[in-house]
Amino acid sequence: MAEDTGRSESAGAPDASALALLAAANSEEARILLRKQARLVDLQIADLEREDRVRHWSLRVHHINDLLKLAFGIGAVCVALMITVALGAMMWNAHEATGLVIQPIKAPPDFAERGLDGTVLAQRLLDKLNGMVRQADKWSFRSADSIGGNWGDDSKVEIPETGISVFELQRFLRRSLGHETIMSGELYRTASGIALTVRVGADSGATFKGREQDIDALLTRAAEALLLQTQPYRYVFLLYAQGRPAPVIAPIARILADSATGPERIWLRSAYAEQLSFAGRFRDANTVEAQTIVEAPDFPSGPFDMAPSQWVVGHLQAAYDNASVARRIIRRGAPADFRPDVTPFFEANIGSFADDIVGAYRDAIIDDKAQLQTVGFDIEVSGPLALANDYALDHDLAAARAVLTQHHLLSDGTLLSAEYVITTGPDLPNFHLHADLGDWAGAIEALGEADRAALARGNMNDLRHTFVWPWLAYSWARVGRLEAARDLIARTPHDCTLCLEMRGRIAATGHDWRGAAYWFNRAISDAPSLPFAETDWGEMLLRASKFDDAIAKFEIAQTKSPHFADPLELSGEALMQVNRSDLALAKFEEANKYASHWGRLHLKWGEALLWSGDKDGAQKQFAIAATLDLSIADKSELERMRATHG
Repeated sequence: MAEDTGRSESAGAPDASALALLAAANSEEARILLRKQARLVDLQIADLEREDRVRHWSLRVHHINDLLKLAFGIGAVCVALMITVALGAMMWNAHEATGLVIQPIKAPPDFAERGLDGTVLAQRLLDKLNGMVRQADKWSFRSADSIGGNWGDDSKVEIPETGISVFELQRFLRRSLGHETIMSGELYRTASGIALTVRVGADSGATFKGREQDIDALLTRAAEALLLQTQPYRYVFLLYAQGRPAPVIAPIARILADSATGPERIWLRSAYAEQLSFAGRFRDANTVEAQTIVEAPDFPSGPFDMAPSQWVVGHLQAAYDNASVARRIIRRGAPADFRPDVTPFFEANIGSFADDIVGAYRDAIIDDKAQLQTVGFDIEVSGPLALANDYALDHDLAAARAVLTQHHLLSDGTLLSAEYVITTGPDLPNFHLHADLGDWAGAIEALGEADRAALARGNMNDLRHTFVWPWLAYSWARVGRLEAARDLIARTPHDCTLCLEMRGRIAATGHDWRGAAYWFNRAISDAPSLPFAETDWGEMLLRASKFDDAIAKFEIAQTKSPHFADPLELSGEALMQVNRSDLALAKFEEANKYASHWGRLHLKWGEALLWSGDKDGAQKQFAIAATLDLSIADKSELERMRATHG
């Protein structure tokens, strides 16, 4: 307890130092000292606050300085990057440059005084070049971008500049890295007039001389020479557009094709083959086209060009095969080097060829109309004639006449020119109009006009022998001139499908059934995909009252060409003869899908309905037949039917 009490008292007593301070504080000196001490503390606090503000300001300045340094560094990097990107873009654009640059043509000072300084002359030369390109491209399937040396819309006259500039740098890069076509030239006086020299790049150039007043003609000749040197493919089509004759163009195209490589060679060879065909050298064209097909099997112009030239020489199976190949290629998608705007024409045109060769005339009519609505390749004459021809073959004679009348196309000889035949195929619309009506005298007259026109052209003997003569020989046979028919058909080639078929028809007309069968069989072997020989053979058997055999031939023909109306209609006639009018009705109805304006079809359809007991249906068909074209014999039969069963 005593120990605890002592601790308690000791804790409650004032500390000795505290008592001393307390005593000192009571003195004046102590109070002054404390005030000074407090003042010193205040000053120290203020100083520390100033130092803190200065330190914070300094830190802020350093921070801003660091940010500025960073921003400057980033800016410098960005500027450097932008310069690098811009330079890279300039170098890339320069590398891809393919345009045409014509430098000002050096000319005597007095030409400049007359407004014909170097820049003006260069611009006139450029205008002529661009005009020639437009002329050439009208006739070409090829896209401009795929033509070697093409400059497209990037053509200009170079304007001289002095000093160093961005434009000078661009020009330097395009010259160094790009593929621009640079043309230059000089105009100078000679003893007899003036001379104009033009060149591409560093080539020696070509010189053209004339009088001062001939400056425009000299520029034209210079432009042609420059186009030949830079774009030979377009040059060939320019010659064609200018109306140069094919026998002149073909050798030039051959030389250019032989010196070309890669796609240029393929396209130039196609142009060469086309000019051979236009010159009437169809067999030579076939040889060139065959080479193209071997080297470039996916190039549609090879089989496209070959189809009509094979047709002209009578090789119808080859013509059909090539037309079908070209059609398949283009339907898969036109190659990148084809002009998109001509692809619809290409497809419709080759489709019409393929349809015609197998008798699908209603399909061909659709194609004919389609090609007339697309980019034209001088088909203002041949296009409507081809349409009239297909209408006639489809037994729509009124439509055929309407087209011929609308376009004032009265002679089949108009069509028998090499260019028309290659463009839309060999057609004889007036002949087929007369033949379908059994007007063989009119048919012979139409063929005579066509043959004389082809003979006058001097380069169409192939077509005369494989196309006109076979039809003419058959027409003679139909009017009783059998010996003349046999003599003429004997002068036609044996590697000609139509010639073999007409040999069979002529034999059948003379009731030489065995001879006819022989020739029909030869025609089938020559062109196994075509339905005509079986159809002719079946018709011969029908007229010979061998109805079951005839039906069998018609069935084969229908299998080969389901859209060919003739074997369907003839099969219906044969079925009626074996008392199967019910089956005949189905054949007539099917035939009507492809030849709905065929007068004889509706006549026989009505007859089948009569035999089936449908008198009202028969009268409807007879009424339709009465509004359509009929031969004299069919008109008589229709009148008898309506009078007997009306």
